[in-house]
Amino acid sequence: MVPLSLLFAAMRQHPQYKSADLMWFRALLNSLPLEHASELRRRKAGKYADYELVESIPVKLHSERSVVVKKGITEMSRLCMKELLMRWLVTLPWRQRNIRECRIAGVRPNLFQGKIPPYSEIDKPEWVKLEEQNNPDAQFWQFQFSGDETKTGIEVQALLPRQLIGPLQEYLEEFRKHLIRGTDPGTLFVNQAGQPMQSCQMGNLVSTLTIRYAGKRITPHPFRDIVAFAWLKAHPKDYLTLSKILWHSNINTTIKIYGGRFNESSGVCAMESWLDEREAKPK
Repeated sequence: MVPLSLLFAAMRQHPQYKSADLMWFRALLNSLPLEHASELRRRKAGKYADYELVESIPVKLHSERSVVVKKGITEMSRLCMKELLMRWLVTLPWRQRNIRECRIAGVRPNLFQGKIPPYSEIDKPEWVKLEEQNNPDAQFWQFQFSGDETKTGIEVQALLPRQLIGPLQEYLEEFRKHLIRGTDPGTLFVNQAGQPMQSCQMGNLVSTLTIRYAGKRITPHPFRDIVAFAWLKAHPKDYLTLSKILWHSNINTTIKIYGGRFNESSGVCAMESWLDEREAKPK
């Protein structure tokens, strides 16, 4: 429906069709039946997998190192890059563009290691606070994106989760250099030619890995939903935190997209839990 609407708008603006009567197109659009939201959710759910299933993919990739190492350093390096990519998707569900274009070099890299600036608004986990107390000059892996680099136009800056630091450093120090061909593009992930990945290349790579290790074709974008649903399952109704995980500029966007899972059945569960608590209290 949306592509047809865009086509209609484009034709109206195109000089070749500006004088043409396109009202039949509008009538056609208005006559198309709209898909019910519940049916859309059911169809959409068929594209996803449980978080536990996709979470196991980097573990399975890691277990193949003993076999792939015999094929040479290039194949080993490519395997480690795939492992890091899949681990990234289940830890930081960025949009595909930000993953593909993430810069590790240049004047303003997106991913870098450095001191946390004084008076910074970056939230710090306890292990970082402790490290800073013991070593005021300690450096930490951080990422940042300007408003021009995010879909929602917000500026993002945070510390890299501890779960990604080890795999990232191993990849950068030992393997990434073996994947570069010619001039280093400066992006974290590269394609077979050692250059920045295109959208279709990353989509094909992730699809291939999920089919092989999860038995289901999943492209990069659904990982955002997989992580979101897993988060809400563990933290019911915590849409504010989820909105920050997904880089939504407005929490209402998060509620609109993922609030469908908090429905009438959720109300029944809440009532049952409340009654259980009341019964457990001493009279």
